[in-house]
Amino acid sequence: MGRRFELGLAARAARGAVALTMLGALAGCGAFEKKAPPPPCPQVLIDRDTAQATRFQGSGTDITDTLIETEVVGYTGSCEVHVDEHSVDMSLNVVFKVTAGPATPLQPDGTRKQSFQYFVALPDFFPHPAGKQVFTAEVTFPPNVNEVRYRDGEVTLKIPLTKSVSSGDIRVYLGMQLDRTQLEYNRRHQSGS
Repeated sequence: MGRRFELGLAARAARGAVALTMLGALAGCGAFEKKAPPPPCPQVLIDRDTAQATRFQGSGTDITDTLIETEVVGYTGSCEVHVDEHSVDMSLNVVFKVTAGPATPLQPDGTRKQSFQYFVALPDFFPHPAGKQVFTAEVTFPPNVNEVRYRDGEVTLKIPLTKSVSSGDIRVYLGMQLDRTQLEYNRRHQSGS
């Protein structure tokens, strides 16, 4: 099941990883004709300040109060640039390292569940609401397992291009959706390392 968001009249979004997919071979090309290089895909970036999220139970910040720690560790996906249509179709699947904290409640079957939020953002489209979309994911930890790699569902984007903005100029940011306290916590721990 994909996730969608609109950019202008024609854009959708979904979740995960980036691999390059190019348009089919041009019809009628001869064996010795030079082909123009394919247009580049948008840049996918993970912001250092929002790459991780730690959520605590209540107002504590002790390790024993930790419910979940989540980190964006990568992505997979594809990109197709439609030069004639002035658009880019992208699909992403974001990959996370998710750790259950000591405060994560145990379910009757021995599993533990936690949810988290992350975002896919296109700063060039702010302040349009589709410039940033937030997605919620839920992870179930099997009995006696504290850390899992989780690959969320596909996020698909249809990004419009203009004469002044080419596909290689577009930046797509991935990160954890943080409140101010979580962002300050990240910054304190980064400066201390």
